[in-house]
Amino acid sequence: MITISLQMKPSAEKVALGLVEWGHVIDDFRDAFADIRHVFNRHQTRHFDSGGRSTGDPWPTNWTPKVPWLGRQLYPVFKAAAVGHPRPLEFSGRLRAAATGGAGSLRRTTKTSMELGVGSGVPYAEDHHLGRAVSSALFGRTIQLKKRAVVRFNGSPLGTKATAFDSRGRASFGYATRQLIGAHAVRARKIATGFPTSAADATIRRIRNTETR
Repeated sequence: MITISLQMKPSAEKVALGLVEWGHVIDDFRDAFADIRHVFNRHQTRHFDSGGRSTGDPWPTNWTPKVPWLGRQLYPVFKAAAVGHPRPLEFSGRLRAAATGGAGSLRRTTKTSMELGVGSGVPYAEDHHLGRAVSSALFGRTIQLKKRAVVRFNGSPLGTKATAFDSRGRASFGYATRQLIGAHAVRARKIATGFPTSAADATIRRIRNTETR
C-alpha cells in the first residue's frame, strides 16, 4: 500500500489518500501532483478573489476611513496598519501571490508527497489565518487581526459524483485530488498495456477545470 499525504500550510490541513488500489501501478506521482498544483492554484485564486466565499464563510471586511478625502489619500496606509502590515496593500498583494502560486509560495514535491501553501518568507500568513494579535509599528500598539483563512478547502476524498459536488457544481478539493491521481494511475496502466489513453486524458482535463471548495 502507498499512502500519499498532501499538507497545506499555514493551515496544516491535510488530504491523506490511502492508494492501495493504485500503488502497484505507478510509483512516481509527480505528473499527477503537477495537475493537483494547478487545481490548487485555481482554488486559491478563487478563494482570494471572492474574499473567502468560494470555500466557506467570507472574510471580515477591512476597516475604511469615513472621511472621503482621507480615504482616497491614506486608505492604503490605514488598510495596511489595520491588518498588521508595515507596507500598504501587503495582504492583497504579497500574501495573495504567495497563496496562489506566485512569489513566496510553497510548492514542494517528491515522488510520493507534496506540500502546498505559503512559504516561510511570508511569516504573517499564519497570523492572519489564526487571527493573532500582532504589534503594529504605525499605531505603536498591539493590533488584534481579524481571522482570515489564507488556505482553506474541503479535504474529504470520499464520495461519488452525486455527493462530492455541491449545488453550485463545486467538488470537494479532496475528491478532485483523488480523481486526478486515479486518472493518472489509469493512464499509466493504459500506457503499460499499449492501450489508448484518451479517456484518462479527458478525465484529467475535466478535473483540472473543475471548481473546488
